[in-house]
Amino acid sequence: MNVFKMHVKSLTKDIEIDDLFKEQWPFLVHKHTHYEIQFIIKGKGFHYINDDQFVYDSGDVFITLPGESHFFVFGEKTAVRIIKFNEAFFLQNFQNKDLELLKQGLFSSHRKIRLSDICRKNIGELITLLINSHKKASLYQNLIVRNTLSLILTLLMDETKLSLTRPKDEKIQMILRYIRENVREKEKLSIQRISEHFCINKNYFTQYFKKATGITYKKYVQEYVLNMIAHQLVHQDKTLSQLAYEFGFSDEGHLSRNFKAQYKKNPTDLRKKVKNERSDYKS
Repeated sequence: MNVFKMHVKSLTKDIEIDDLFKEQWPFLVHKHTHYEIQFIIKGKGFHYINDDQFVYDSGDVFITLPGESHFFVFGEKTAVRIIKFNEAFFLQNFQNKDLELLKQGLFSSHRKIRLSDICRKNIGELITLLINSHKKASLYQNLIVRNTLSLILTLLMDETKLSLTRPKDEKIQMILRYIRENVREKEKLSIQRISEHFCINKNYFTQYFKKATGITYKKYVQEYVLNMIAHQLVHQDKTLSQLAYEFGFSDEGHLSRNFKAQYKKNPTDLRKKVKNERSDYKS
């Protein structure tokens, strides 16, 4: 799929299933008009949903809602299975009372779900059934697919009672929050400053960060900054010079080289392409 496709993604069917296995998340920050369940099959890294940030690992599950913006930063090669469905699915499969209960359980707050071993096994088998039924045309295909997804959602809701997201390490969560809050002040993100701020030995800090997150500190900061810049290029009217200055690059050429290395496109190409796609969409 094209990385620079329009940043509002719509679902054309009631249910779709995608598998992704890559070294790097291939999409920019985007919103979609449907619900998504993202199963982390393998890998470590970060998932951003609106202004919330989560460390992910194999076995984690995320749910994103229509209208939310999100993106991943892969710390290592990551396999994600994504199940997409729209509001029509709920209306077809749940009575009002059960629907409200389900939505309250799953969508009342931004959280990831850490599956227990038993739940992971059960849901894994259901996903296999869902995929096979989704591919195979039969008289009862739609009924099997809808009921299987309904059961997956119900099991996830039940699992949230046992496993609400709690930071595994309060200090790394504080470090990540510090980075987000100071991302435009490059000097505050030096290893010297951040290690002193959190009372961690400078020589140990990079090892600690990699062990806690699965990604190097340098790579994390670089990818987070470039995703912020990509988002502003699409949604704001700032010039490259302004963005370079704001995020601590020596000049716009320095910014463009780093951006191209990450996304294989120049930032001006991104802005122009998205502008043209929006014009086509409006027409």
